[in-house]
Amino acid sequence: MNAPMADAELRQVLQTVLAGVSTRCDFVHGEALRPSGNSFLVQSGASFCSSAGAADFHRASLNFYFPPNVSLAGRVWKSGCVEWHDDVSTLPSTIFLRAELAQQTDLKAALAIPLVRDARVIAVCIFYKKYTQAPSPQLEQTCLALANEMLATCIRTPMGSDIRFAMGDPNNIDEPPGKSSVSKAWQRCQQSLDVDPEDRSEEELEKIIQYSKGVQFFKYITNNQRYELCKSMTYTTLLRNQMVMHGAELQEAGENCSTWHVVVNGRVDMCVRTSGEGGRTYRMCGFKEGDTFASSYMKMFSTASNIVTHIEATTDAVCLVIQIPNEYKAEFRTCTRPLWYEELAQYFHMSIIEAAEALGMCMSAIKKICRRHGISRWPHRKLASVNKTIAMLQSKISTASDDTSRGALRSEAVNVLTMKLRLTINPAYLVRDEAILQPQDPGTPGIMQANIVSG
Repeated sequence: MNAPMADAELRQVLQTVLAGVSTRCDFVHGEALRPSGNSFLVQSGASFCSSAGAADFHRASLNFYFPPNVSLAGRVWKSGCVEWHDDVSTLPSTIFLRAELAQQTDLKAALAIPLVRDARVIAVCIFYKKYTQAPSPQLEQTCLALANEMLATCIRTPMGSDIRFAMGDPNNIDEPPGKSSVSKAWQRCQQSLDVDPEDRSEEELEKIIQYSKGVQFFKYITNNQRYELCKSMTYTTLLRNQMVMHGAELQEAGENCSTWHVVVNGRVDMCVRTSGEGGRTYRMCGFKEGDTFASSYMKMFSTASNIVTHIEATTDAVCLVIQIPNEYKAEFRTCTRPLWYEELAQYFHMSIIEAAEALGMCMSAIKKICRRHGISRWPHRKLASVNKTIAMLQSKISTASDDTSRGALRSEAVNVLTMKLRLTINPAYLVRDEAILQPQDPGTPGIMQANIVSG
């Protein structure tokens, strides 16, 4: 096996590929991200920008990390598959983290391609256009061929001869081991769950309760609540590619979703199609053994009519099905299944009192969830101030008399928008050093070089 390429050599190769593919295929921006260990992707130091907006977008992007399966970069990193979106600027942040930045800097269609070595993704290259464009298999193949051609031309040593840009296979998914499926505790529980809830004996119910004590879902609830949930609990066996629930169920579920699933073994995925009927389906996040999911999760992804969501079994799977009585819903949200950060962020535009009311929680519960997510202060007031500043800058941009003034105002708006995103995006995705918010000084070392983290 060959040793890996040196960081400097790989960065130069990526720089050449980004510039070459962007120039020949009409992309205005190209970026390359590399893994920092197994934790997240970071900007590699290689980029191509043919417009002021693209340069602003790249500078602001230095603020963000991309953990596995987070945003476009994180998904391609973990799937090893090409991904295309016709307009990332209109997507929710759960699908494309930097959607507001793309909108501000006039970036639309995006194509992400993985660079692979020994079946492992060592970099993700993303190319952006200034206009919308539907997924194009022909353009994807052209970009892939160009990238690999340039890769072969640039590599001067045998150390890099085994790396290539790849389309990937979205159906090539590792199946989780599913230890619970063969455990004696699960076998006893399964036998009891096979009995109709109305006909279960106390002995059978006790077997279900004993199994539930090893499930994270039940960790924080009281014994009385556990007893009531286990009384009505059932399970479902899913076949690979079987639909579990569809986005159409959102209207019915609303804020009062009462049916939850806990994966016993196998894998279940949240899937999204972002380009209407002609678009492709991409896996947003996976639920494995012990994970909880429900139809309400799809709300975070379905923010427009052209976005279609569903949850399906990626492998053969078994899930517990739990009905939450009305009297336990508040406790369930705050203790058993804490809100995702992205769910909570949907209410940042409200005061914390209004958010608590909308979520059906008390103030202390909201504050408890905030502490879990690293939110020291509810961002409503700061967010309102930043939005006001952005609106003022947008007004100035629309009335600016020349391109130079518009460019300067747009750069300032990107800075303020980046501050907004630092208030609303999960802190786990943020680079701590806010100095990268400032424009690059041509007389000083490049911002990209100062923030490189080797993969």
